[in-house]
Amino acid sequence: MNTTEALRHILPHADDTPLRIPANRVLEPEHENLTSAYIIKQGLIIQGHYNRGGDRQICRVYRPGDLFGLEALNGPFPPTGPTLVSETLSECQVMRVSLARLRQQQSTNLSLTQAVACFLSREIIASHYWKINIGSGTALSRICRFLLWIAHHDQCIVPPREKLGSIVSVTTETASRAIANLRREGSLQPGDPQHRDKMRINRAELMRHAGDFWDDRAA
Repeated sequence: MNTTEALRHILPHADDTPLRIPANRVLEPEHENLTSAYIIKQGLIIQGHYNRGGDRQICRVYRPGDLFGLEALNGPFPPTGPTLVSETLSECQVMRVSLARLRQQQSTNLSLTQAVACFLSREIIASHYWKINIGSGTALSRICRFLLWIAHHDQCIVPPREKLGSIVSVTTETASRAIANLRREGSLQPGDPQHRDKMRINRAELMRHAGDFWDDRAA
């Protein structure tokens, strides 16, 4: 079962009306006790935790087409580390899927069970590629891989530099210099004037800086 087919089996169990959520909002405060899974229609969602020093450490960035939260399908799981927090990086439109509804239907709906397994296996691959992209290389290469990861139709949202720095584990100053250099050389170009955070990318140039880039959607 591919992702498109799996989504068709899960969508009937989603709420009828998408939720519009502003940027910088927490979806559910305790990831370990999720009551819903989320299908992202528009926007970006970051998932991470805060360390003892109060610094944010990003574990994952979700993009349109992703579904997350299915790992809580079997009920609350005991915390084995810091509490994960899912927060909108930009204005988002999401479809909420009740985990209780999925649990009830899984026992009698084989196609739904296969769809859940498909998304869970894709999440393992995507998480692996995310760690490879963001966990190695120079600051510039990691930033370029991140921009390629979130790009859609050669446009992407460039987050505030502080958040960009926390996503790729560089300082705010380093992130600011990298984005300025990419704009100066034409790798990033202004997009919609009404949305200053959205920019057009020169994919070939970003790939040149990124080096090896892994994306599960090509897997």
